[in-house]
Amino acid sequence: MFFDQIDIWELERLYYKLAVKKIAYLVFVFPVLASLIFGGFVLSNVLGQPDRQLNMWQFKIAPETGQQGDKNIRLLNLGNNTYPVSTPISFNVMVNDTTFDCGDLYMTIYDPNTSPKQVIVQQAYFSQCFAQGNLTLPIQDTFSPVIDKTGLYQIVAEMKDKTNQNSISVQANFKVK
Repeated sequence: MFFDQIDIWELERLYYKLAVKKIAYLVFVFPVLASLIFGGFVLSNVLGQPDRQLNMWQFKIAPETGQQGDKNIRLLNLGNNTYPVSTPISFNVMVNDTTFDCGDLYMTIYDPNTSPKQVIVQQAYFSQCFAQGNLTLPIQDTFSPVIDKTGLYQIVAEMKDKTNQNSISVQANFKVK
C-alpha cells in the first residue's frame, strides 16, 4: 500500500511536469512560430506587388569629409565645402605626377543620394600640359558649374595619361545650401 501511494504521487508529479512543458511550448514557442509564418506570408505578398523592393538599409551613412583618392592629384578651391545655391562653383586641380603631363582631365559632379549615382555636371579637358609651368588644371579654362538644387554632392576629378592607359583620381563631398 505504501508503494502504491508513492507511485501515484510520482505519476501526479510526472503529469504536472508534462503539463508545464506543454504550457511552456504553448506560451513561448507557438507565438514565435506563428509570427514567423504570418510575417513571411505578409512579406511575400508585399514583395509580390510590382515596383516593390526590400530595403532594410534605410539610413544613410554620413559622407567622409576631405579628399579621398590618389596622393598625386588634389582638388583646389574646396574651401569649407559649403556653397550657395545658383552661384558658380569654381574648382581647380593640381597634379604632382609628370607622367600625366599633356593628358586628359575629366571632372564630374554626382548626386551620391541616388543609386546609381546620377551625373549632375560633367566636363572633359583634353591635352592638359601642366609640367613646364607647374600649372593648375584646367589650363586656360575653369570648371564652374551652377547647381540649382540644395543637397549633398560629390566631385570627382580624374586625370588620364596621353595613352589613356593609366589614371589617377580624387573625390570630395560638398554641400549646396
